[in-house]
Amino acid sequence: MQGVEVHLPGGVPIGEEWCDSAWLRPVTGREEEFLLSEGRQMTAAARVTELLARCVERLGPVEPVGAELVRRLNVGDREALLLHIRRMTLGERVSCLLSCPNCGKKMDLDLEIGELLLSPYPHRKKTHAVDIADAENSYRVMFRVPNGEDQEAVANSAAQSVDRAAELVLRRCVERVDSRNEENLSELPPIVLRDLPGKMAALDPQAELLLDLTCPECAAGFVVPFDAGDYLCRELATEEREFYREVHSLSWHYHWSEDAVLGLSRRKRHIYLDLLSDELAQGGRTA
Repeated sequence: MQGVEVHLPGGVPIGEEWCDSAWLRPVTGREEEFLLSEGRQMTAAARVTELLARCVERLGPVEPVGAELVRRLNVGDREALLLHIRRMTLGERVSCLLSCPNCGKKMDLDLEIGELLLSPYPHRKKTHAVDIADAENSYRVMFRVPNGEDQEAVANSAAQSVDRAAELVLRRCVERVDSRNEENLSELPPIVLRDLPGKMAALDPQAELLLDLTCPECAAGFVVPFDAGDYLCRELATEEREFYREVHSLSWHYHWSEDAVLGLSRRKRHIYLDLLSDELAQGGRTA
């Protein structure tokens, strides 16, 4: 299956080169089977890593791309790749059903993948520096933005406390903190813990997409996050029995092996199923 080239908003250093191009393929039956089986037992971050490692065929000069490199990608780059894979697998249009947090009414929301993908970032570097000050001191903070490895490392903590997990990610990403009186502080000052997350988010805005919405019933405004990995996995979460019924039907009528059917993209599998249904409805038979 030939990959399609896409561009990452951030990119990743590979050797001496800064790489922001990736080649992707759509989800096939093999990935759907993975999501129905071992993927269900994984944390969300680990599931995304596995899905990307399967569908990203090349990243910069690296081919094939393994899970280790996928983990090194910034969270925003991982989200962008998931959106591109969603577009290739299920199309441009995204339809959501939400509940207004104010009046509880259901509301339909139609989006397009192109609206959710951000432009390339102006910066191309792994480590960033920022000055943060309070009334007593000023600090020079060297840090990187969170990546997939960070998400996987704190996944169990996130199940217990989202705030605790966010702090753990922050501490993992801070490389050095200097103050006017001391170099390389051993503890992060409270002002750094408070202010640095916002500065990190500004450097990787694709990492957390926030949809600013207004309820058509009560006119209340509210903001909801859009998690590309969670949304795509839920879209692909076919009932297990129905999924294998589709595989069985194509294998039975076309005499294809299970592996051949699983290798089809979801779109192509459903095209064949529709053609087969039409043929059987007209009294035809396959060879």
